[in-house]
Amino acid sequence: MTCIVADSGPLIMLSRSGLLDVLRQIAGEIVVPATVYTECTRDTTKPGVSALVEARTSGLFTVASDPDPARHIPHVAHLDAGEIMALTLAQHRRCPVLMDESLGRKVAARNGIPVIGSAGILLAAKERRLIFAVAPILESWQHWGYFLAPALFDAVLSRAGEGSR
Repeated sequence: MTCIVADSGPLIMLSRSGLLDVLRQIAGEIVVPATVYTECTRDTTKPGVSALVEARTSGLFTVASDPDPARHIPHVAHLDAGEIMALTLAQHRRCPVLMDESLGRKVAARNGIPVIGSAGILLAAKERRLIFAVAPILESWQHWGYFLAPALFDAVLSRAGEGSR
C-alpha cells in the first residue's frame, strides 16, 4: 500500500495499542479525515487520545480536510459523518479505507473502495514480523469493549497460525 484512509474505530484501537507506527509501516501514508480526527480526540479523557494527538504532531499521520459534500459517495444514509468522510476521501484519493464497521464495509464494496480492517492490519504486521502475536492484541481490544464477532476472532487467529480460543 502507499496510503490508507483511517476511520475512527481502527484508529483508536491501533493508537491505544501503541501500533500506529506499525500501521504506518504497512500502509505507508496514513490519512485521517478532519471529522474522524475530531471524533477520536473530542473527549480528551478517553484512553488513546493523547497518543493520537502526539502521533499527529510527530507526523505519523496527516489530517485531511473533509471532502466536499457534493462528492460524497451514494448509499451512506445509515453511516455516521466520520465513516462517510473516510469512504469519500478514500475514493477520492484512490486508496483503501481502514474500517471495521460492517455497514461501512458494505458501502465501500458497492462503490469499489478497497477495505482493510484492524484485524487485517494485525495479520499483515505479524506476517512482516512487526508484532509477535495477534491474540493478545485482539483480547485487549475485546477487554476495552471493541466488538469482534467470535467467528472473526477465531478466523483471524487461525490465519495468524495461533489456533483458536
